[in-house]
Amino acid sequence: MPSLRVPVSWLREYVAVDASADEIAERLHMAGMEVDRVERSGGAWGDKVHVGKIAKLEKHPNADKLLLATVDYGSGRTKTVVTGAPNLAVGDIVPYAEAGASLIDGHTGKPMILRPKPMRGVESEGMVLSAKELGLGEDHDGILQLDKTLTVGALLQDAIGDAVIVMEIAPNRPDALSIVGIAREVSALFKVPLREPAGDDLGKPIDAKRLQVRIDDTAACPRFAAAYLEGITHGPSPRWMQERLVAAGMRPISNIVDITNYVMLEIGQPLHAYDATMLKGNLLAARKAKPGEVLRTLDGKDRALRPSDLVIADAERALGLAGVMGGANSEIRDNTTTVALEAASFEPLGVRRAADAHGLQGSSGSAAARRFGLALSPALVPLALARAVRLMREHASARLIGTTDVQPHPRAASRVRLLASDIPRVLGAPIPLAESVDALTRLGFEVKASGETLDVTAPVTRTDIAIGEDIVEEVARIVGYDRIPTRMPEGPLPMHERHPLETLRERVRDVLVGFGLQETVSYAAIDPAWLKRLTPDGSCIAPEPLRIANPTTVAQSAMRPTLRASLFDTASRNLRYRSSVAMFEIAPAYLPRAKDLPEERWTIAMLLAGQAEPARESETWLVKERPYDLHDIRGIIVELREALHATSAGTHERGVAGLHPGRSGRREVSGRIVALDGQVDPRVAAMWSLPDATFIAELDLAQLLAEIPARPAAAEPPRYPPAIRDLAIVVDEARPYGEVEQAILETAKGVVESVALRDVYRGAQAGEGKKSFAVRLVLRSVSGTLALEDVEKAMRRIQGRLERGLGAVLRS
Repeated sequence: MPSLRVPVSWLREYVAVDASADEIAERLHMAGMEVDRVERSGGAWGDKVHVGKIAKLEKHPNADKLLLATVDYGSGRTKTVVTGAPNLAVGDIVPYAEAGASLIDGHTGKPMILRPKPMRGVESEGMVLSAKELGLGEDHDGILQLDKTLTVGALLQDAIGDAVIVMEIAPNRPDALSIVGIAREVSALFKVPLREPAGDDLGKPIDAKRLQVRIDDTAACPRFAAAYLEGITHGPSPRWMQERLVAAGMRPISNIVDITNYVMLEIGQPLHAYDATMLKGNLLAARKAKPGEVLRTLDGKDRALRPSDLVIADAERALGLAGVMGGANSEIRDNTTTVALEAASFEPLGVRRAADAHGLQGSSGSAAARRFGLALSPALVPLALARAVRLMREHASARLIGTTDVQPHPRAASRVRLLASDIPRVLGAPIPLAESVDALTRLGFEVKASGETLDVTAPVTRTDIAIGEDIVEEVARIVGYDRIPTRMPEGPLPMHERHPLETLRERVRDVLVGFGLQETVSYAAIDPAWLKRLTPDGSCIAPEPLRIANPTTVAQSAMRPTLRASLFDTASRNLRYRSSVAMFEIAPAYLPRAKDLPEERWTIAMLLAGQAEPARESETWLVKERPYDLHDIRGIIVELREALHATSAGTHERGVAGLHPGRSGRREVSGRIVALDGQVDPRVAAMWSLPDATFIAELDLAQLLAEIPARPAAAEPPRYPPAIRDLAIVVDEARPYGEVEQAILETAKGVVESVALRDVYRGAQAGEGKKSFAVRLVLRSVSGTLALEDVEKAMRRIQGRLERGLGAVLRS
């Protein structure tokens, strides 16, 4: 948020409030105007800088241009200092610093500690000070002359020090980014009149032969005014103005520049002064930059302008970046006597974009840009121009020749209608209508009541008022938020209903963590080059990713269409320091859709790599080492589905792009892959520095939710004992176990309770190109104990189905 330094002495010029700086700051803060701190100027002076009086002046015995000044600084204390200042006389009241004082070096501008030192053979016992050495201005030519009514010997910080309220102004309140804006708030809060700063009558219109103003883009520049001034004399601005500028955080430069900065701080409207004799064609125009146009700004840098940049130009060239910074080709010089003073209103978004593009935003950028980047009211333009003309007449001998003000589409003040009852209803406090109207009136609002309806017109400087709630907020700020009572909510609180997908994500997390997997969280933005490393030939496994328009780095320039690359990267980095990883991530994949927002497809992705056993590396001597295999990843899927009571839908197909063609599978529903698992293609694993035996699985979370019944089926515990049989089933190497299990369950439906794979054997006894599944069957009847004949009959049916349907052989 933009900050504002408010010297309290300056503030009191507009509101005669009988309150301390701390009280003012507290009331402002409680009214929603954020106060950061209250500073006291002169705090660094401490007890070493006093109000002194020149008691005696003598010539230096060894230097013609130096004087010996005897300084009385109270309680009979006197010191002799050596000075070369030409403006001292006996009886002058001046600031005096003892040895050890913290000051500003008048030559270098850097902080220093005053040390006694001899000057041409005479030791100087301290120092009488200029405004620059005190940090109160840039004047270093003479000693600062103080008010003769000040008490000699008093600490200078008590005599002339000022409190400064440092505020953070909300971006929607540009009207408060000025001393007068804060004074208006103080006026309303303390019920004291507001004294507006005086301005000159802007006089007759300027002759076009002297100066004309033109707006080529009325959207970018709604209002453009200028004053033509002659007879300018250059010099320093008055000391009171310099002190206020320094207290407000700006450096005094010269009377013309200081006046434009002073008015900007006072009223909130930035101004810019041009040397009128440098304007080609006597023209000031607000137009867009021409292709290839270059502008040297006041900071001495050449800036290549963009066609979208709004510039202030004369008939031949750009003179400044509108609302941001002026150009060096028309700046005020020491011999300038004729000035064209610009006051304009600019569209805030364009100013912010221009300031960002040219590096002139933020605390190191342009003070004007920080104000124009907000929605400043065009009504400030004539107020600021009239005030600046007055100050230039008073302090630069300026003579107003004429003015011009171009505003093609005047902005009307905001009008809001609301019911009188809306104020207590929204606030929840019984604020009387008369008090509400009084609070709004003190802020400058016009309120007309018609029955129960209030017709409220906002001040022309307020650009943040649009709806009835804005009016209610203004009332609350002024009458006090402490008037709103604290009440406990009445009635039952509504139950929080979580989205079913959110609930499922939490359930899945709990299950997978219970299986020993670790959850990872990775960035949704990835390096698009990763997607070329998901298949051996670099072909894509997902749609072309969404590109980020303004990425912070190429490594995060695309939204991932699959979680696979993120898992591979995380696993690769972790396997540098450990022997195994078992991880999962639950996150959306971003799939582009034509003329629509992308689809966020929530996915469960799992990866296993390295040693499955031992579970802890320190237990190697207790457990036989075993690497992860395909059964581990598939077992996790099976157990996850069982824990969620999920059914299975769709068709099962072999092979997945980027995975081992003979050791991977997928499940499709309506042509869309909703689940896949398998071993990563060893060539892909090598690209990511992963082991050959790396296994992954991916599940579509929305499909999984659809396969979970709303109410899980419940069954009473079995009442009759089971019959257990073990089979060794030899099948072709290409035959997946799932087909074997499905055949058994379909053949003995109602009798076989469960089928479990105990082992897989490959070897001479199974035969070449064959494998043997060791399977345990649990048979049970819900109606009674199975007789031996029933069990044997079921086993014969199963054997027949396996042999005839799958070409299997049962080993004895």
